[in-house]
Amino acid sequence: MTNWTLSERHMRLKIQVGVAYGSDVALVKETLMACAAGNAWVLNTPAPTVLFLDFGESSLDFELRLWIANVDHMMSVASSLRFAIDQRFREAGIEISFPQRDLHIRSVDESAGQSLSRSEEHDSDPVANPKNEKA
Repeated sequence: MTNWTLSERHMRLKIQVGVAYGSDVALVKETLMACAAGNAWVLNTPAPTVLFLDFGESSLDFELRLWIANVDHMMSVASSLRFAIDQRFREAGIEISFPQRDLHIRSVDESAGQSLSRSEEHDSDPVANPKNEKA
């Protein structure tokens, strides 16, 4: 095995990002490639690439792979790329996903159900809640 970073200043970076289901995956790829092309530290050879890694639990998972000219700039280049990705995704209307959960209640203890029912009645009662604000 050869550790190229000891004899070579070039280094490969991987930037992972998850986007919301329903996103235009071709636009995601195009936008990530544009971010790489817009960074002066990113090498043209070998060319950057975008991989569609998986259909994740809460996101479509992508990875931008690229090489940078100098290992000493690894963290600043990665940070700069993440800022650019965030900005360009916002401009393109691509949503970076976040974990989401649906809660399905199958059964509720009788006293808890009565408490919830009273809470809903209180929220909609104009006398108890004159500004009609949720408690």
